[in-house]
Amino acid sequence: MAEHLLLSLLLCSLWSGLLWFSSQFLLKKFSALQHWPTLYWCLLALSFLPLLPMPELYQHWTVPSVLLLDTVSSVQALTAQPQHPSLTEPATDTAFYWHMALGLIAIISLLSLWRLVKQWQLVQRLIQQSEPLDNASLLNKTQLELLPTQFEIRQTQATISPFVAGWNRMVLVLPAYIEGMSEQQRQLLIDHELVHLQRRDPQQLLLLRILVALCWFNPVLRRMEQAFIRSMELAVDKAVLQKQPEQALLYGQTLLYSLKQSQVEQMPALMPGFIQVNAQSNASQSFYQQRLQQLFQPAPVLSFWQKWRATTLLCSTALLLNVGCAQLSFSSPPEEWVLPVGKVPINSFYGEKHPFRKNRPHQGLDFGAKRGATVKAAQKGKVLIADAKSLNDRYGKAVLIDHGHGYQTLYAHLDDFYIEAGQTVEPGQPIGKVGSTGRVTGPHLHFELLVDGKQQDPTPYLKL
Repeated sequence: MAEHLLLSLLLCSLWSGLLWFSSQFLLKKFSALQHWPTLYWCLLALSFLPLLPMPELYQHWTVPSVLLLDTVSSVQALTAQPQHPSLTEPATDTAFYWHMALGLIAIISLLSLWRLVKQWQLVQRLIQQSEPLDNASLLNKTQLELLPTQFEIRQTQATISPFVAGWNRMVLVLPAYIEGMSEQQRQLLIDHELVHLQRRDPQQLLLLRILVALCWFNPVLRRMEQAFIRSMELAVDKAVLQKQPEQALLYGQTLLYSLKQSQVEQMPALMPGFIQVNAQSNASQSFYQQRLQQLFQPAPVLSFWQKWRATTLLCSTALLLNVGCAQLSFSSPPEEWVLPVGKVPINSFYGEKHPFRKNRPHQGLDFGAKRGATVKAAQKGKVLIADAKSLNDRYGKAVLIDHGHGYQTLYAHLDDFYIEAGQTVEPGQPIGKVGSTGRVTGPHLHFELLVDGKQQDPTPYLKL
């Protein structure tokens, strides 16, 4: 399980990198996508596609022919048969190392999340130390109509960029230096933050930061986060100037003034604001140049069909990858199997001859469990058969489970079923009750292990 999860996370990282480079091609082809932050949520969602269960397309489930014929005419002679590779040479137990690696990743993820919690607490402390302001004195009638029910404006002496914070109860924090701005500049700045509020950018950014903290091992997600912030600010700038394009010059002056007054080290990293600074100064400078250029150029419009085409292209590529990997399995064939009925006496071993079977070698193990005892799945797999009609009559009520890699297990002479065909079962999951259906001398569980359709001795696989 740990091995499968770690390899799936590695595939997620590789796949997200491929998606990232694909998005760069789309951004060059459709420059308007730079103003569409939803693109990065699509990329993030598709990045975790390898964690979803692989589809079962093109998988052919087969029932071994030896289970359909009568024992007298179909039983095989006891000859040397290929065995599981782990039985021919001592196997190295790597499960401990896989669990250690997974545990280390989980610990670092929790530490990253704790760091994010501390940042949130700093933001809340900054808000608590600020002074409340009267909404009506700062906002015009149109702005007041856009406010949510729980909203307040506060002023801080810290030289930071204005920002909005909160989840349900929203707060707009304004720095004291806005008093040096003109009334028009203040209104543009407030309009910018209210657009963030309408778009629910604070909530989106917080969710994104949580995701990046948990998936610290995937550097591509941090790139997507930075790209989302840039796209978010470009989209908000565009939305503000759409209603008042004549204010483009004043808006640019306000941006530069706020950038000059703000101190990067004091800025909260969790909230969208008028000024967003990336980790790399060169990247931030080019971003502000892009924002200023956009103010005086007609912004490209992204049509509904362009959004649809971009989303469809990404989703189709991702689905094709998932279907193409459907036949791959990251888990090796199981080396240890769960005892189907626990520690009970074995009445007949594999290869044992008995007059009841006309001295034909036994092709499984007979567990001497009492009637009604719970029968459990020996390993995870898909139930192919759970009835009394599909196999030869001698098995009675039987369950056949396919475990992949050519491995199948048979549970015969059952009294009742807990599962049905087509269902996926986990190791140790109850699948039925011990009974005496079929050709038997008394209640017991007949258990068979088949590899590539051939019966094998289950004894080396079980801890008897």
